[in-house]
Amino acid sequence: MRALSLVAAGWVMVAGCGVASGAQLYEGFWASTRRDCTDRDSANRMSIEGGNRLYWYETRCRAGEIKPDGDRAWKMRLSCEGEGEKFKSNPRVSIATDGRLVIDNGPVGQAKRQTYVRCELPRKR
Repeated sequence: MRALSLVAAGWVMVAGCGVASGAQLYEGFWASTRRDCTDRDSANRMSIEGGNRLYWYETRCRAGEIKPDGDRAWKMRLSCEGEGEKFKSNPRVSIATDGRLVIDNGPVGQAKRQTYVRCELPRKR
């Protein structure tokens, strides 16, 4: 599984999980459920890393344009690859008041809206 990210200014605390200074609000490792966080084979996990890259189980996208769309929300234009195909997507990404990541009109999934919980990864020793 690879990681992904989007661009927003600043850093905040999300649902009791600290986000490091300099990291973007939506950056991190996400899954549909807490159980999916620990299941390495789950297709319901995704990550956001490095400004404009989003990665799912078999799909990866790069944001060419990211614009604020209200408080803790962004609209973006994505160029994606997955399962041997290239395609475009124009999702709205937001952080809900409960700290969940919400993607409307996203590039993956059957539903028009995907909701993810933040996964806490064990720290390397």
